[in-house]
Amino acid sequence: MKKARVVKKLKALLTENLHMNPSKNPVHIRLEDDSMVVEGEVERVAYKKKALLLAMGLEGIEGVIDRLRVRPAKRMGDGEIKKHIMDAITEEPALDASAIDVEVKDGVVDIEGRVPSLSHKRLCGVLAWWVPGSTDVINSLMVDPPEEDSPEELVDAIRIVLEKDGLVDASSITIEADANWVVTLRGTVKGPAECLAAEDDVWYVWGVNDVMNKLDVLK
Repeated sequence: MKKARVVKKLKALLTENLHMNPSKNPVHIRLEDDSMVVEGEVERVAYKKKALLLAMGLEGIEGVIDRLRVRPAKRMGDGEIKKHIMDAITEEPALDASAIDVEVKDGVVDIEGRVPSLSHKRLCGVLAWWVPGSTDVINSLMVDPPEEDSPEELVDAIRIVLEKDGLVDASSITIEADANWVVTLRGTVKGPAECLAAEDDVWYVWGVNDVMNKLDVLK
């Protein structure tokens, strides 16, 4: 009975907080011992990240097993996805492709290797997310030498990402991050597509816990 209540509670939270259309975002939830398994396919990375955070916040849950995938903008084979990611890494002057290994299975990307800073780690993960066939990105890159993280570092990395996105005018956006890794975007964008792209870019960045999108859309 306890299991049924917990599953029902999470489903209610998803409906209340995310306003997801169940037919477009079929999320399946079940308990295995004291861990919650969350699986399915959602439209946006924001839905995936927020659903997992809601699950982790439930009382009595020891862990969350993430099997949620983001519906790809384009269906691609694993080999094609890997090639696009490696091409993007190779073409990025800040990254050393020889120190980075990419594996893809059923659209899920796993990135391993070493990079010299947290900003490099974060940028590499976003490049993988930007490949339209990617359904999830596991960023296992090691930072060598180790670097202490901070909200300021997170803001710097997000700024780099937004400046590299051709769909976004980064010069019109201000970025804030607090000690809980919650990011707030402010400023003005030209349309809903740019507003959504900027928010998704932030969600793609490793370490972000939530995004407050306070961007104004020009009419």
